[in-house]
Amino acid sequence: MERQEKNVPAIARFWLLLLAFGTILWIGGFTVRAIIANEFFIPGTLEFHPEITMDQECTLFQLLYATSILVLICYLVVLVSAVMTLRTLPLRVKENGWLLMAALLFFLFLPVEAFTGYLDVKFILLWRKTLTAIQAQGLQVYAEFSGAMRETLSHRIGALGGLPVIATLCYFTAIAVIVFKPLRTVLHGDETCGMPREHEGALAGES
Repeated sequence: MERQEKNVPAIARFWLLLLAFGTILWIGGFTVRAIIANEFFIPGTLEFHPEITMDQECTLFQLLYATSILVLICYLVVLVSAVMTLRTLPLRVKENGWLLMAALLFFLFLPVEAFTGYLDVKFILLWRKTLTAIQAQGLQVYAEFSGAMRETLSHRIGALGGLPVIATLCYFTAIAVIVFKPLRTVLHGDETCGMPREHEGALAGES
């Protein structure tokens, strides 16, 4: 296994590291965002909690704003690094079914992420507009924006039915697939499974 790792190009190692770092921040970000968004609603429903004060609501929206920016940036980092990892990693997909499975589970929901990302951008821009008004005229002006903010949040949470939830489950499944690496084809009974033939030859020369 050590020999196989030594044959991974430095550029592939870089993209793998970026992919791992971005994935941790991305998953952490949208998990925290979901917890924050849940504070708006009566447990088990999508009805806004009547006891939330204007100040508390502004604070929650500010936290959602910050985490939404983090999630958007990290998703783009993960998307680019995933593509580059697949391009630079010296593994043959047909001999590493786990790699193909993980890639499909991730890229399958690209249209879903694009649409929800668009809604996130709308939310971010609306909150920036609201925040500018609050800074200029005081917290009392928030009442004029509260309805639009709540509508935007409700639309974002209910977007595409349950597809975002299914996408999240698939992302965690993809991580499990990468960790356990099922569907591997072992070549010649050694640990050079899935590596291009030029790398196999290099390993043979080292032996």
